[in-house]
Amino acid sequence: MFFLKESEIKHLNSIKEAIDNGIIFDEILKVCEQVKPQLADKGFTYTYAACLLASKDRIDESLKMFSLNKEDTFCSIMYDYLKDVGSFEMAGKVFNSAAPYDIYIQTELYKKHQAGTVKNILNFAKNNPPQQSDTPVTIMDIGPGNGVLTAQFVNKIVKLYKLKSIRIIFIDPFEDMLKTASENCKKHIDIECETISICCRIQEITKEQIEVIKQNTPIWFINAAISVHHMPKEEKIPMLKLMREFSLNFILTEVNWNHDLPEKDSPELIYSVANSYGTFSKGILELSVSVEDRKLCLYHFPIAEAINIIKQDRPNRIDYHTTIEEWQNIGHEAGYENSDPITTYPYKGRPFVFVMEFKSGIR
Repeated sequence: MFFLKESEIKHLNSIKEAIDNGIIFDEILKVCEQVKPQLADKGFTYTYAACLLASKDRIDESLKMFSLNKEDTFCSIMYDYLKDVGSFEMAGKVFNSAAPYDIYIQTELYKKHQAGTVKNILNFAKNNPPQQSDTPVTIMDIGPGNGVLTAQFVNKIVKLYKLKSIRIIFIDPFEDMLKTASENCKKHIDIECETISICCRIQEITKEQIEVIKQNTPIWFINAAISVHHMPKEEKIPMLKLMREFSLNFILTEVNWNHDLPEKDSPELIYSVANSYGTFSKGILELSVSVEDRKLCLYHFPIAEAINIIKQDRPNRIDYHTTIEEWQNIGHEAGYENSDPITTYPYKGRPFVFVMEFKSGIR
C-alpha cells in the first residue's frame, strides 16, 4: 500500500547509520536535512529519524524530531503519546479489553469495511450453500471482535436458506472478547444461536482444541476479519493448511499493509507503519467522543501495535500485516485457489482493506 523507491531507501539508510553510530542530535538533524530533498514525502525524513530515536529510548530527541513533522497524523499522535506516557512502550495489550474496539467500530473505516465484508459474505453464501447435515449449520469466526459484525452477516445468510438455528465457533486469545462476542450474537441473531468459544491464538491452537472443532464439522465457512495477521508468513501457510481440515471455504478480510517481511528499523517498514497507522487513526480522531476515550482507543490499539512493530525484531512482533500480493502467494502455497481481491475500503484509489476467498477442492 505504502512503498518507497529504492533510491529513497538508500538515502534514508544514511539516517539509520548515523543513529546506529550514536551521534548527537544536531548531527543527526544535519543528515536529515541532506536526505530530505531526495524524498517525495519530505516530512518522512523526520518521522523515520524520530521512530529510530524512540526505539533506542532517546525519547527527548525523538520528541524534537516528531515535532518537526507534526502536521502528519502519525507524528502528531506519537508526539502526544510520548509526552503522556514518557516511553516508547505499549500502553497495554491490544484488545485485552473490548473498550478500545467498541470505540474503533464507530469509525467510517470500520463501517465501510464492515458493510463490504457483510456484502461479500452474503455473495459467497448465495453461491455456496451449506452442506446438508443433521447437525446445525456451523461457521467458524477467527477474531470476532465484539461479535457485532458476526451477528450482522449471520442474519443475512440465514435468510437465504431459512435456517432454524446456527452454531458459531469463536476463536480469540482474549476471554473478554469471546464473552462479549458470544453475548452479542445470542442477543442480536434472529434465530437460535449456539456458540463455542476457544481461547487461543489460531497459530497456537492445541490438539484438544482442534478436536473440539472437528467434532462440530462440517463447517460451512471460516471467517477471518482482520484477525490472522498476528503471525509471520512462515506461520500463515501452515495455519491455512490446518484450516483446510475444518472447511473448504476460508473468507479473509485484511488490511493491505507491508509489515511482515521488512526487517526492524528498515525505512520500508517504518514508512508503511507510519502511513498505514496514520491513515487508520484519522477516523478515530474524527469521532465525537471524549478526549479520554479517544486516547484509550489510540493508545491501546493503533499506537500500541505501531510501537510493537517498530521496536521489536521481526520474530517478536505481534502484528505481521501482509500485502494482497503476498496473501495470494500464501494462499497458493497452502493449497487454495484464490478469488480476486475485492476492496472494502479504498484509499487514494488503492485497496486499504480488502476481502478475498480461499477455496479448497479437497480437504
